[in-house]
This record gives sequence, C-alpha cells and structure tokens, in this order.
Amino acid sequence: MDVLHWLVPGRRVDGEADRAGRPAGRREAPAGSDVPIRGLGPRSGREFVMDIGRKLADLERRLAAMEASPRLSHAAIDGTSVEVRDGTGGLRGLLGMQGDGTAAALIVNGPPPPAPSAPILASVLGGVTASWGGGFADGQAIPMDWARVEVHAATGDGFVPGPDTLVTTIETAQGATVVVPCEEPVFVRLVARSTSGTASVPSGQAGPLGPAPVVATDILDGIVTEVKLADDAVTAAKIAAAAVGTTEIADDAVTTQKIIAGAILAGQIAAGAVLTDKLAAEAVTAAKIAALTITGDQIAANAITVGKIAAGAVDATAIAADAITGKTISGGTITGSVIQTEATGERITLNEAGANKVLVYNDTEAVGELSARGLLVKGTSGAIMWLRPNITYPQLSLSNAADTNRAGVAVVEPEVGDANLQMVSGKFPGSGYDAMVWHTYLARDFASIERRTTGLDLERIIGGRMLLEATHGYIAFLNYDTPSQNTRLDVEANLTTLRNGRFAVDAPASTFSAMYIDAKTAHTGPLLRVYRDSDKFSVDKDGHTYVAGRVRPMTAETGTITLQSGWTDYDAANYGTASVRRTADGRAYLIGRIRAGTATNGTLVATIPNSAYWPVYRFAVPHVAPQAAVDASLVIGETGEIRVWDISGTLSNISLANITWPTW
Repeated sequence: MDVLHWLVPGRRVDGEADRAGRPAGRREAPAGSDVPIRGLGPRSGREFVMDIGRKLADLERRLAAMEASPRLSHAAIDGTSVEVRDGTGGLRGLLGMQGDGTAAALIVNGPPPPAPSAPILASVLGGVTASWGGGFADGQAIPMDWARVEVHAATGDGFVPGPDTLVTTIETAQGATVVVPCEEPVFVRLVARSTSGTASVPSGQAGPLGPAPVVATDILDGIVTEVKLADDAVTAAKIAAAAVGTTEIADDAVTTQKIIAGAILAGQIAAGAVLTDKLAAEAVTAAKIAALTITGDQIAANAITVGKIAAGAVDATAIAADAITGKTISGGTITGSVIQTEATGERITLNEAGANKVLVYNDTEAVGELSARGLLVKGTSGAIMWLRPNITYPQLSLSNAADTNRAGVAVVEPEVGDANLQMVSGKFPGSGYDAMVWHTYLARDFASIERRTTGLDLERIIGGRMLLEATHGYIAFLNYDTPSQNTRLDVEANLTTLRNGRFAVDAPASTFSAMYIDAKTAHTGPLLRVYRDSDKFSVDKDGHTYVAGRVRPMTAETGTITLQSGWTDYDAANYGTASVRRTADGRAYLIGRIRAGTATNGTLVATIPNSAYWPVYRFAVPHVAPQAAVDASLVIGETGEIRVWDISGTLSNISLANITWPTW
C-alpha cells in the first residue's frame, strides 16, 4: 500500500494541522461517509478503498446481536451432568451422569426447610402417639423439595434431636399419627428434611407425657403368665373358691398330712384316677360295675373285636353327637355336608351352599373368599382386593371402601407369549368427560403413561403423555378433541425436537448464561439457525452471522446539550431544540439547528452533559454551515465538548443534521 491517508475517522495525517493544535480542514471525511484506507492494489495497480470505521461498527452490531440472541435450539447431555446453581452461584443440583456412573437428577445443598408445627401427644398403652397435621411454624408453606418429617423423643427437657433420638418418620405431607414406644414420660420434637438431606430447626417441644395406665379391661385373658408375677404376689385371699383344680396342683404336692380323714369321697375321685395297680386282686366284680359305666374311653385299643359285637348292635343312635371328630377320621372322602369351624360369628366354611368356596367370616359377613374365580379379601374399611386367575394371566382389582371406584393391575397378551403389564387408576371426571383414568402400560419393548377417557373410545388422550421406546422417547401434551394443542418433545440419539410448541427459558439471576451452546471441534453445521419459509438468521461454525432482514435497534433515548458562548437555538419551531439522541446500536445523533454566538476558531459552541453520549474518540464533521460562500467544521471531543473550526466567511448558523458518531 503506497499511501495511508486515513487512520482515524474524521482525521487526516497532516503535520501542519497537528502543529496548529487543531484538526485538519476540509480534507476531513464528512459525517456518515466512508472513512477509507486508500492504496494501490498489488496486482491491478488501481486505487482501492476500505472503510475501517464502518467495518468495525458492523462487526460490533453483529456481535451485540449474536450475544442477545437465543443460544439453544437442540440440547443433549452427553456423558456429563448439568449443574443447577442459585443466584449466588452455589451448587443446588446435578442433572445427568453422576460420579458413581449412574444417571439421576440429584438435589444438593438445598436450603433448610421451615420448622414443622409442634406435635400433639396422646397416651396409649406402651407409649404415646405423636400427631402432625402437615403444618409448619408461623404458617409457612411446605417447600417444593420437602422429603419427610422425623419424629424424635427423649426423656430430657429441651433435648437436641439427633440420631439417637430418632424414633420414626412421617412420609406424607398430609401429616400422620405415629406411636412412640416408651415406659416413662417423654418429650417429642419434629424435624423436617429436604430432598437434599438438609434438616430444619426442631419444632416446638411437646410433653412430657407417658404411656396410659393398664387397667383390667386392657389385659387379655391368659396374657399374664407365671413369670410376670412377683414372688408371694398371690395370697390365699386372692384365690377364689374352687379356683385351684387338680391340674394346678403339682405332682406329689398334696401329702397325707394335708388330707382330712373322710375328705375324699367317690365324687372326689376322677374317672381313671384309681389305676389297676391300686386295686387289690379281684376287688372289682361285675356287681360293682354300674350299667353303661364302661364307655369307649375305658376300653383299650383293639380290646373289642368283631366277634364281641352282636350284629346290628351299633347304629346311629349308638353314636353320640360329635363323637366322630377329625382326629378319628383317616383317609377316605367326606361328601354331602358343610365343614365349618363355628356355626356363627368368626368362622371358616368349606363348600357352603354347595358353592365350592372357602369363605372367611368376621362377626357379620364374609370378608375372604377362595374359589375357582380367584382370591377375594375385604378389609375392615370395606375396601376389596380381588385376584382373578381365570384368564390367560391373573388380574388384581382394588376397590375403595364404598366399592364405588376401582383401580386395576393386569397382565395382557396381545401377541402369543407376551406378558405386558398395565395399571389403570380409578375413574375421575375431567376435560368435559365423566370418566377419565391414568393408564400405565409396560409392553413389548416400550412403556407409556397417559391420561385418557374410558369406555368404548379408549384412544381419546387428553393431557400429559410419556412414551419410551428402544430408539427414542417423548413427553407430550395431547388433546384429541383439539389437535392443534398437541405439543411434543422428542428425544432420540443426539437430537431433541420440540414439535408444535414454543420454547421459553425462565432463568434465575446468576452470572451464567441463560442459554448456552457448546459444539464439538469437529462440528461443521451451523451453531444457530432460525427458519420461517426460508433461512432468516444463522451463525456458522466460525461465528459468521447471516441475517435475512435488517438489524433494528430495540430501544433509543434522547439527551440534552447545553449551548455555550452565546449560541442559541435557531428557529426551534421548525428545526427543534438542539439535542442528542442515542439508538440501541450505540450511535449518537445531533438534532436541531443553532444560531451563531461567538464564532472564532476553537470556540466552545455546546457541551453534552451525559457521558453516555460522548464519542469514544474525537470526531470531526466538516461543511456544517448552510450559508452560501460560508464554511465551518464541528469537532465533538471525547469529553462531550463541541467546538467550531475552519470558519470561512461570516458564520450565522450551523445545522446539526446528519452528525452522528459511535459511542462504543
């Protein structure tokens, strides 16, 4: 390049002008025109022009537009995790691959939840109950990362909850009542935990309260055993008459000295108590045996043989009621009757009414059934669980307490050999229908969960749906009544696509990017592409930005200038008050026309008070005098001073139109 004429916009390389301490004269480039570097081409020998200022301004505008544009079109987490941070930059969550090789959404470093409300205690046998109603201290709302409430108990007043005081947990936000086992009065406090494991401050303390006292009605018959009685606890006064029978007297406990003469009569000798070795030989004769006194239990096994029984001697009248029990039956088949443990009340019956069922009764009704149609169990609340095996695969039906609504779990076989698992919730009204359900289906190499109608039209999905397959999956909102609302986020290998939807990012205040794209080094496609009928905006792999339309500023603002040295507004009604305006692209523009005051070279014509409008370097604008045969230049300094130079002729006014400069 032979000659370098322009280095700074609006300035020329002129030694004489520099020595005079002022800008060069009319050789300066006019405002808004090219600020060129001139020279001869290396081959053609022709003069060429390159506008450095315009090139830099263009690059600045493009960089600002790129920084303000959305930075995420497709997203995937490959072999790493996304960190979720709060407004201070603190780590709050990890989404993706974890340090142990698993993939999860992990919540960490969460803030402590609010303290739960104080528990309500009540005495019960063997301990106290602690009830929590689901509330928090000072009426605070339950946090979104709430996990559970721990129940702590100790005998000391003002105790600090710790691992050694933990009794149990409450896992539902609705609250619950739990039992704290104890033998003496205790204090109880509650501690809330978040999903990241952070504990709240303890709740208010309740107590002390101990277990309820045991009264006679609380003790079941036979529950107090010998080992539970203290030595000498039972005295003669505490033993009811005839309460001690032979079974309660130990062998050899009654000696001869303890028996009064004549006290033992025939009525006091139990059947079988006098054994043969206690009888003198031939002491018992036929005359001593009363009629029918020898019954079956006095006859030794096999003592009576067939030869001893007369024909027809044993008939139904000779067999006592209930004489034949299960202990006397071996082998064979029992037919034509009902077998039951009791006639009424709690019982088990077999083949009742010839129905081929085993029924289990409580006090009033059958609550369990085992039959050819399956297994049915009815709980104390009235809810029914019914396992039905009479299909290819079993089904489980679960009803509510009133038996007005049911959920089900079943295995189905749409193709031979399949064992697909489906779960259906109970019915509920919604979306203009009387009966909607949630349906989960784990099938041959795919799984889904969806909100759908029931009845004949089982494919009418209205609401959320999730589908997982071997090569892709999606989460969607579907409305079969209004298909235009269908929105779906598809995920497949290395690609995520949002269909028929808009994407919005509500980012928290932080120092990180609200949207970030990081392409691999080998990536050759665009980093960003905006398309509607044709490409509208794109950024290639090297950062080159292509815009189909104009880049327009989003906002602009107007500031004031202060006229100096006797200069005033010229015809403000038509030209406006002298002012300065800055657009969103960073350029400042002067507005108006000013009447001359002191008009000598270097005179301070005006100042710009707001530094936001100052140029980044001294900016000269020639030919600003509109009068014939009169000329002048304005110089806008880096500190907002506007001075007049290169005056020729009698200067009466200066036009500020078309004077512009970059502010960054």
